[in-house]
Amino acid sequence: MLSRYVNKLSYYSVLTNSSLEIKTSNQPPQKYTNAVSTLSSKTLSTLAPTPQSLPSLSKTPSVTVMVVNLYYRNPSVLPTSGFGYLIPRSIPFSQNPEFALGVIFDSDSSVGQDSVPGTKLTVMMGGHWWDTFSSYPDSDEGAAMAKSVLRRHLNITEEPEVVRVNLQKDCIPQYTVGHEQRMKRAHGELIREYKGKLAVVGNSYTGVGVNDCVRAAREVAIEIGLAMDETGLKKAFVDEKVWTVLGRLGRRRV
Repeated sequence: MLSRYVNKLSYYSVLTNSSLEIKTSNQPPQKYTNAVSTLSSKTLSTLAPTPQSLPSLSKTPSVTVMVVNLYYRNPSVLPTSGFGYLIPRSIPFSQNPEFALGVIFDSDSSVGQDSVPGTKLTVMMGGHWWDTFSSYPDSDEGAAMAKSVLRRHLNITEEPEVVRVNLQKDCIPQYTVGHEQRMKRAHGELIREYKGKLAVVGNSYTGVGVNDCVRAAREVAIEIGLAMDETGLKKAFVDEKVWTVLGRLGRRRV
């Protein structure tokens, strides 16, 4: 059996009940017994053979987040220690003109990650605040907004040694009302179109967090190893006890 993670796809095409052909932008068509897509659900829906192939996967909206990483040579720039903080949605715009979502104290939350002394912070902005935006702040604007947040919230007035700004477009899926039902329908669509040879993993489907994605990937790997038709979406409607049994079976095979 051959399974492959595929990240850049032109389209999927089922050839037979036992193989799948994948064509990408940088390689000719190749056949696989199984494929696992880690693309967002909306992107994957656009790569299917027709718009009607995976309609349920096209309905999960996402938000865009600007991530600003700042490094200060002063190791004591923070007035307190901890993981950081999030800004609740209830905070009005007048108190949050930068559209900030939260601040992570990387120096505290990732102790030992590197040996460079100093203070490292991450400011996240955008998200639901930018739902109606057609354009976003540039890097200079983002850096200024992040420093404004730190100045007002933490009284940090020093200039950082290094600032890195990255705009992550459509990076966090939003599980709106009806998401579970849509994933149930998507499971059926994947079975119908790809006969259980194409599975999906990632934050669009059965959990946004890193832990959710890691667990989902493990479950897909177990089912592929057991030669079961898999879509990655059975967790939307299969009892938790079933996953416990599958996990034990997977360990025995290993």
